[in-house]
Amino acid sequence: MRQDHIARSSGMLTGWISIAVGMAVMALWLARPVTLVPAAPVLFAMQFNTALCFVLSGSAACLLAAGARRMSMALAGLAALFAVVSLAEYILPIGLALGQLFITPFVTVGTGLPGRMAPNVAFCFVLINAAILLGGAPGRLFPIRVVLAALVFMIAASALLGYLLSISTARDWLPLARMSPQTAFCFFSLSAGLIFSGVERLGYPLPVVAATLAAATYLLLLSITYIEMLRQEARFTQELPAGEHNNARSTLLAVLLLSGAVYACLIVYAFRSAERSKTMARQLRESRKRLAAIIDTAADGFITIDERGTILSVNPACETIFGYPAGEMLRRNIAMLMPRGGGALPHADSDANTGMEGVTGAGRETEGQRKDGSTFPAELSVARIDLDHQVLYSGVVRDISGRKAYERDILDANAELEEFSYRTSHDLRSPIASSLGLMSIVQDMIRQGANVSELQPVLSRIDQSFRKLDHLIQNIILLTRTKVMDEPESTIPVARTVRDTLDRLRHMDGSRRSAVHIDIPDTMVVRRKASRFQIIVDNLLSNAIKYHDPAEALPEIFVRASSVKGRFVLSVADNGLGIPPGSEPQLFQMFKRFHPQHAPGSGLGLYILRKSVEHLGGTVAYRRQDKGSIFTVTLPEEDKGR
Repeated sequence: MRQDHIARSSGMLTGWISIAVGMAVMALWLARPVTLVPAAPVLFAMQFNTALCFVLSGSAACLLAAGARRMSMALAGLAALFAVVSLAEYILPIGLALGQLFITPFVTVGTGLPGRMAPNVAFCFVLINAAILLGGAPGRLFPIRVVLAALVFMIAASALLGYLLSISTARDWLPLARMSPQTAFCFFSLSAGLIFSGVERLGYPLPVVAATLAAATYLLLLSITYIEMLRQEARFTQELPAGEHNNARSTLLAVLLLSGAVYACLIVYAFRSAERSKTMARQLRESRKRLAAIIDTAADGFITIDERGTILSVNPACETIFGYPAGEMLRRNIAMLMPRGGGALPHADSDANTGMEGVTGAGRETEGQRKDGSTFPAELSVARIDLDHQVLYSGVVRDISGRKAYERDILDANAELEEFSYRTSHDLRSPIASSLGLMSIVQDMIRQGANVSELQPVLSRIDQSFRKLDHLIQNIILLTRTKVMDEPESTIPVARTVRDTLDRLRHMDGSRRSAVHIDIPDTMVVRRKASRFQIIVDNLLSNAIKYHDPAEALPEIFVRASSVKGRFVLSVADNGLGIPPGSEPQLFQMFKRFHPQHAPGSGLGLYILRKSVEHLGGTVAYRRQDKGSIFTVTLPEEDKGR
């Protein structure tokens, strides 16, 4: 972008120079200062129509730099047409009197006919305006623009040097075809602007192009000098001894050929080097683009810092990981991304050697700090980059919060599995061992001739043991189903589901004594996985019934459902036994029972309840009342479970 701005500025500047010189000369011709001609005839060496063409050409160059290509092409075409017609006046036997079309010259300086544009000037106008017309041409035509501008540059530079070195051939191509110094300066300025604003598109370094133009101009000037030498030879040939003028001519010709060969080789070498540099630059740009694409799309954060810990570069993943925009991290110390007193990268308080030797390498776990002040576990890989005059450190940061959460889940699951295996094996073995002992007693009583009435109490205890075993197995099956079952969502009428569940639980002790109050609109529905929702309702209501207070004159249960801020909330309150104070942390764990003497159970009910609620993406909470408990299940508007 900066190079494009410089190119546009140079094009505008050189165009305005031509406009300013042209308008000044036109004003001079219109003012007709006759007394000024003898004192400064060089001011009138540029003709009025030449100045007009410079105004048109300079305006075309400015419009081209500004992006107004159509107007630029129109003005350049008009100036080129005027120059072509002026050349035709020299080549063809026609007299259009273009020199007196706009003004009647009051003086004739450097031209054969009053006001007529010199042929070498007209030729340069054709070239320079053709270059302007090709300014917006794409692809293969664009290099022609630079070549045409370079030709005008060499001609104008040779003319200016001719004036400085008094080489008349450099400014007089033909008799009466002199290029004035102000004309040469305007051509020099216009051509330099077009070359500078166009060479970048060709991919060649500007110093190479400038050196090539200088060498070519030198060769042209040397050739012109040789021609000038031949023209002046006749003036002093008679004064030299015989054959000596031939030696001078041969020496100059040898110098011309030798320097031309040297400069030609230098030009070829410069362009070959420029081609190699251009190829390497293109490969480097492509490599940088590929590397930038990889870094910018990487899920891990890439960050580069210097020896002082100043952040030099970050990729978009760093913005996501740390919560800072890139502009807020660049040129800041790396300490802003680390918790106070921690971290593994150098910061403002590091020692002179930055202390990085111990942290370079891959796979180091550390902590990062986000913009909001929260910390997260991170995995850091640091590499040292030794440059010629600087040492940098490149770090790859990975947010491993998800991995740590999975690890915690696995550890919790393993702990639960160990506890489940131990408690299940114990609870399964206990009724079986009891039943086996009772069976031995029954067998002994039968051998001793006991009757049925004597066997009945022992058989009842065996029956209770097996029922307890069956209840435990049913809960284990339900727990397994809760973890693995999957089903589609369906529309569930909440009030009817609660009533149907209460009807199924009428066989439980205390169900007929308990007064159940249902505060749920009959029209309320939820869209959930029906089996999991049924497990939630079953456990909430069965616990409220099972753990009623026998001493309570009227056990009561309150069931409410509502929609709060886009969330479904189901609560069950009772005036039952509740749980002992301080037992809340163990409430939803496996095999935790708080009133085993009051009602039989496996201790898996509330654990299954929690797992079912979490599977649906919700939460379950317990709140103690003055008498009894409140369990509240909150589910999101949409089922976010797995």
